[in-house]
Amino acid sequence: MSDNKEKKSKSTNLYEVRHFLREKTRQDFGIYLDDVFGYLQDPWVARKTGEAGIKPFRIEWEPGLADGPTNSRLAVVDFNADTGLLVPPAKWDKKQYKFVGPKGEILDAKHSDLYQFHQVNAWAVVQSVLDMFEGPLALGRPIPWGTDGNRLILVPHAGFGENAFYDRRSKALQFYYYGDPASPKYTCLSHDIIVHETGHAILDGIRPYYFLFSSTETAAFHEFVADLSALLAALRNNYLRHVVSDQTQGDLSKDNFVSSLAEEFGAHLSGKAKGKPKEIVGGIAKLRDANNSLKMADIRDGDSPHRCSQVLTGAIYDLLKNIAKGYQGKVNQKFWWATERLIRMALQPLDFCPPVDVRFADYARALARNFELYEPLDSKRREAYAGFIKNIFLERGICDPDSLNAHSLPGEWDVYHDINAISGSRTGAYYFLNDNRKALHIPWNQDLLVSDLYMTNKYGRAGCRLPREVVLEYVWREEFKLDEDRFGPLKGQTAELLCGGTLVLDERGNVLSWQHKPGSQEKQDRDEGEKRLAQLRDHIANHVQDGLVGLRGESEVDILGPWTPPVVADTSSGALRLEIAPHLRDSRVRLGGGSAGLAGKSELDEWGDNKWTIKF
Repeated sequence: MSDNKEKKSKSTNLYEVRHFLREKTRQDFGIYLDDVFGYLQDPWVARKTGEAGIKPFRIEWEPGLADGPTNSRLAVVDFNADTGLLVPPAKWDKKQYKFVGPKGEILDAKHSDLYQFHQVNAWAVVQSVLDMFEGPLALGRPIPWGTDGNRLILVPHAGFGENAFYDRRSKALQFYYYGDPASPKYTCLSHDIIVHETGHAILDGIRPYYFLFSSTETAAFHEFVADLSALLAALRNNYLRHVVSDQTQGDLSKDNFVSSLAEEFGAHLSGKAKGKPKEIVGGIAKLRDANNSLKMADIRDGDSPHRCSQVLTGAIYDLLKNIAKGYQGKVNQKFWWATERLIRMALQPLDFCPPVDVRFADYARALARNFELYEPLDSKRREAYAGFIKNIFLERGICDPDSLNAHSLPGEWDVYHDINAISGSRTGAYYFLNDNRKALHIPWNQDLLVSDLYMTNKYGRAGCRLPREVVLEYVWREEFKLDEDRFGPLKGQTAELLCGGTLVLDERGNVLSWQHKPGSQEKQDRDEGEKRLAQLRDHIANHVQDGLVGLRGESEVDILGPWTPPVVADTSSGALRLEIAPHLRDSRVRLGGGSAGLAGKSELDEWGDNKWTIKF
């Protein structure tokens, strides 16, 4: 057997059993690829501190690696829409078992100017984030994409512009370059930006109905998960934790590279800003900052989802600070223990969240419930952690004491179903839901969709395996007419109130968690359902009147004109659905003068600094 075939055979055998191997064993036996390099943060941070510059990434070998890079879940297609050029891909060298440049160059710091290095950088960061979410400390299951197919496309040099975004329609993460055209800066080299957009894609995969703009908080939750992903991914890196340890000396309330999002991009915008306060504080530029004191009371009507999201991001950063204070020992080790716990505490509750119209209070309840279930009763920190979880969410104004601890449980089952029948298929789960509509507050006259069904394999403290969860998500729709003048050009359209729930069961069929969004037809929670309907009607009307809504048609250019509002009204399904693209940046909307806004206002709104163009 040739050396190459023997190496492939060994790699395949290790790949088959990788889930049973400890981290050190994986490293010792070479399950990770050699020479996969990327920026820990971005070139701006690398110039500030060499230790947080270009370092190796741990990416597992898998069968079918190909040029691009391409693997089972990702494919780099480096097409520049502005120039029409397709950049040659990084090549998979089967003999060396590594990705190389056009002339066989090792894509390390010496060759970081090559576009093929950019391609590998983006691919490695996205794959590492997917690994984090799929790992047992987080969701403990394979994560689907929110698009058709199982490969997400990465476009490292999509064109010139100050942006990067996840686009469900093109099934892609698109990264732009900006600044001086002769010497541009690249969003595909910013770890925070790449992770942020990957967070959008992952959330769209596990909760696709959050893509609909049912409320500002729902859109803000998308931004929160994206920024949280960047925070956690940065903390997981040993090199960066060392840098932050030196920066803060254990006090995470000090400015640092982890709490700051997209330093190079923030420095660029700060340099451009005229008559605006600099965002370079303590020598660190930033686009947004997790280390903030924003409360829900600070959020005004009309504020962007990005600004609103910072309330919840700040709350989770407060949680990190409190966790870190509870550990003793060297600063870097304390930060790792705190990081490991925060990944569990912040990401595992996503499976408890409702399938539609999520609000910050829903996530707070999910986090509190997850902690209550899985923090050991004899834990010395249980009482202290429960206390500051409660205080953090209350102080931020995210929820009140009663709602935080209000863990709803369904009524008594009318018809018992075996857990294996429920978890075996979506049809089996539907039979269970249909037979127990009364207990779950589901109207008999509504058709019901099982939107997702999966089992988890998660770890708790000290790597202890948690009880396997069966997560069942279901959705139904209540249609209503936009029958008032305040809906402007949308008057007469049929819209939808999304309703449904997430039911989490253990392996014996016991209910662990239930979060639901009621409609207006069941008497058990008709008041709450009617309140949701009224809020949605106001939400649609307000955005139409503010000129933030445009119609989607066969030709968006003809309908929307030269500027595209951030909210798109889609009627292709027969009912009106509002969508918002989860871009990285706040963006101003050009209104009036041939604008797309249905209300046709003539000023810029308060959604941020950039105009939304048709390219978005």
